[in-house]
Amino acid sequence: MEEELEELKRGLELSKLVVVTGLRRYGKTSLILTALNELKADYVFMDCRLLLFGMLSISDIAFLLERGLSQKSWFRVIAESIEGIEVRVLGIRFRRRDFNTLVNVLERLEGKVLVLDEAQELRRCRCRFDALIAYLYDHIPVRIVVSGSHVGTLYRFLRVDDPSAPLYGRPFYKVELKPLSRERAREFLVKGFEQEGDEPPGKLIEEALDLFDGVIGWLTYFGYAYTKLKIRELGTVLDMAAKLAYQELNHALQVTGVGKPRYAAILKILAERGATSWSEIQRFIEAKLGKIPKNTLNHMLKNLINMGMIKKTAEGYMITDPVLAYAVKEYL
Repeated sequence: MEEELEELKRGLELSKLVVVTGLRRYGKTSLILTALNELKADYVFMDCRLLLFGMLSISDIAFLLERGLSQKSWFRVIAESIEGIEVRVLGIRFRRRDFNTLVNVLERLEGKVLVLDEAQELRRCRCRFDALIAYLYDHIPVRIVVSGSHVGTLYRFLRVDDPSAPLYGRPFYKVELKPLSRERAREFLVKGFEQEGDEPPGKLIEEALDLFDGVIGWLTYFGYAYTKLKIRELGTVLDMAAKLAYQELNHALQVTGVGKPRYAAILKILAERGATSWSEIQRFIEAKLGKIPKNTLNHMLKNLINMGMIKKTAEGYMITDPVLAYAVKEYL
């Protein structure tokens, strides 16, 4: 992913705000960390996937920041001059996880990079976190990297096109990751196996390419299972990967509440039929669960697109991730 890596490094040099998008397992986190390490940048990484389900408090966000900073030796020197920060042998601790402490710490990240991975989760915060990002953008010499796999949801959180939103009008640099082409995916696997001193049959590699369709995270998972776990059956690897995808799907569908059966029905028909028209989806849901208003179905399809689970093509709606499609068929 040399081109994407150079693009990201260029963005970090030119802009205070960099937005990295791409579906789950497209390699966003690895790309960001590689770029920062190659630039020898001091950074703090906040993995927003670790935030609890439901509405978030300032204490939740402060805990995540505390966790990220505890791993950084360069912050220990800074921490000693910040009131309310306790420096310990195993890391740092906020004496109070409140808004003032959060802002005080963020203001001291001058010259550093703040990474908000899967930042769409911050939309659940009771405070306006996009306003806090705008404050840092305007007043503190810190670079901010925001990544998200729920692309539509991420932009709804940032609201960069909303004139009433805090981040409106502020330039940002966008880096978009896409699946590898079959040729690049094959090269990725071949080089990876060479580095591990292994050489699986060419037929197995081609079958893996058919199954995982250029999704670098699943290709990596296959390579790890083959070289480290010594699993030679591709079907076994697919089942293992599908169970992971199903766990993530269950977590994502928790936010849909009483609408979960309808969302599940949409995913079920797409997994079974592939590209499916709007009218076919409607007929399937109504046959299974009863009448559904058109605007409700449109809203649900839009939500699934924003969550990165499905996409709309000329042939109809379809699930974006082949492993997720398999998981839906097998377990949902």
